[in-house]
Amino acid sequence: MVIGIIIGCALILLGLFYLVKFIQKQRSKPRKPKKEKQKKSEIATKETMVKNVHLIVKSPYMMRKEVLFWKYLNTILPKQYVVVPKVSLVDLLIPDGDKSIFRLIADKTLDYVIFKEQNMSVALVLDIYDKSYGDEMLDEQDPFLREILGKLNISVESILVANDFDREKCKEQIYKALGLYVATDNSNNKDESK
Repeated sequence: MVIGIIIGCALILLGLFYLVKFIQKQRSKPRKPKKEKQKKSEIATKETMVKNVHLIVKSPYMMRKEVLFWKYLNTILPKQYVVVPKVSLVDLLIPDGDKSIFRLIADKTLDYVIFKEQNMSVALVLDIYDKSYGDEMLDEQDPFLREILGKLNISVESILVANDFDREKCKEQIYKALGLYVATDNSNNKDESK
């Protein structure tokens, strides 16, 4: 019993010894000087922001499949329509009242938006996707976003764009959504609107 008490006291003394050594080391370390407060003129000025740019240009801006599909769209659409790729919802929508839903979708980007050239109003949103895996995988659009766009009377068409896609079927799908029809006369295959 006496030996246990002696060992216990020795352990306590040893612990106190190391605690004192630790505190002495902490006191002997030079303290970092406090940062001087910045002047208001130095805080986040454009000049200081430009000096410290931490950005990289995204490359490529569009995947190869997206570029090819965009070129295809420009060849099939009538002249009264304009196709714009990668449209941010921040540029397309304005919050009206409660901003909670806008904040949820503001960072989303639409694959392609077809505008009516006359007044640049939205005619159709195209969501392209493929079922591949890897670097150039295209995902389907978020169902929540699709529902929001539907409530705003913005039509969304999903189009499967694999390495090879049925161009005529795609054209028919887009024309149908736009309220156009494809002329079936083989001798004069021009696109006409209703």
